[in-house]
Amino acid sequence: MRKPASIRRQLLLWLLIPLLSLAIVSSIVANFLGLQLARNIYDKQLLNSADSVVARIKIHDGNLTVDLPPAALAILRHNNRDDFSFQVLSPDGKNISGDPRLPAPEAADTNTAEPTFRTVQIKGKQMRVVCFSMPTPDFQFDHVIVQAAETRNTRTELAGQITMSILFAQLLLIISGAASIWFGVKRGLLPLMRVEKAVEARGPSDFSPIDVEEPVEINSLIKALNRMFKQLKDDRDMQERFISNAAHQLRTPLAVLGTYCDLARKTTSDLSIHSVLDDLDAGVNRMSKLVNRLLSLARSEPHVAATRTSTVFDLNTSASVMSAAHVPQALKKKIDIEFLSAKDPALVYGDPNAIDELIANLIENAVIYGPPGGNVTVKVINEEGHASVLVEDDGPGIPPEERGRVFERFYRMPGTDKPGTGLGLAIVREIAASHNALVDITTGPASKGTCIRVDFPEIVTNGKHR
Repeated sequence: MRKPASIRRQLLLWLLIPLLSLAIVSSIVANFLGLQLARNIYDKQLLNSADSVVARIKIHDGNLTVDLPPAALAILRHNNRDDFSFQVLSPDGKNISGDPRLPAPEAADTNTAEPTFRTVQIKGKQMRVVCFSMPTPDFQFDHVIVQAAETRNTRTELAGQITMSILFAQLLLIISGAASIWFGVKRGLLPLMRVEKAVEARGPSDFSPIDVEEPVEINSLIKALNRMFKQLKDDRDMQERFISNAAHQLRTPLAVLGTYCDLARKTTSDLSIHSVLDDLDAGVNRMSKLVNRLLSLARSEPHVAATRTSTVFDLNTSASVMSAAHVPQALKKKIDIEFLSAKDPALVYGDPNAIDELIANLIENAVIYGPPGGNVTVKVINEEGHASVLVEDDGPGIPPEERGRVFERFYRMPGTDKPGTGLGLAIVREIAASHNALVDITTGPASKGTCIRVDFPEIVTNGKHR
């Protein structure tokens, strides 16, 4: 599955990539400029060194000599960090004085007083050479050629320093630019984050419009969300009206029909008619039960359940009252209902009526599917602040492969001959989900029957579930 795209990541990439590309290009330019600047500086120094050699040239009795004391050589060698050589040549290129290893100059460089520079390789070392012509009227030649050469150690070091200084400044610029971009992107996305928090903070039943002042870029999004909230509110209101009307329109005729059946029994002694009326009354009861279950299921929908009033109450009380309410139904099958309360209050946050309905459905299922003369146990436990209710029976049980499907609406296990609507456990699941509770089905005690457990979340200091 493709990972969802991040607006922040995309903005940062589109802003940082050009910045880094510019930094790389500027680094190359900085390196070139550093080398160029170092070359210009040291070329001038090399020319000054050559002038120092010229200043030490002496012509005596037709002989040309260059007198450079050791101290002067040390200065010209940049305190021995570079090698320095010089050479004085005749116009035809013969060595008169100095280092004979220096390569002969180009022909064009021997006839001009303007200094020319070139880079040569001598014994594996790169050397920078300056060459120019010097007039010598008192010598046998009218001019001589002077060459001065030095290795590139100090100029390379200077170029590196210049480059590193520029790169360090650029690095600071990149870091500050990246931080500014990150901060700017974060600030720019704050409106979206505020909208996100405003939506997350809403309850399931809160469909009021989002009322926040945001940039024009997300006005369309907010308007679309507000339209959706209005439509959801209208749908919820319509469903609530339907449930209310259905409760009245369906229950009243069924109740009247049941009353007419009772009256009809009293007005005739014909046993055949009594049998028909009994069947009709049983059908009315089944229909009434189905209608009540459908209405309960509709009221258990999360968006409808969220409109109910929630409070903190003791699960022991609900389980005790519901257990007592089902005793008459259990006595018809000679089933014993046992209630075991928790030692301490088992506090739950939610709608007490909905929880009563959840427990009632579990107990009713246990009584219906339990064998005559069997046992049903309703147990409330409180473990480290987590309240739970368990309903156990010794009936036929639910096979593991069916335990997921029994929560589906109108689903009944194959071979079931007990009366029912297939909605009881569906209602249990919906009510549990609206209270963030978990429902689990296991085998009952003594490895037979069924145990259905509902675990409610822990209550925190504000009275709500974690």
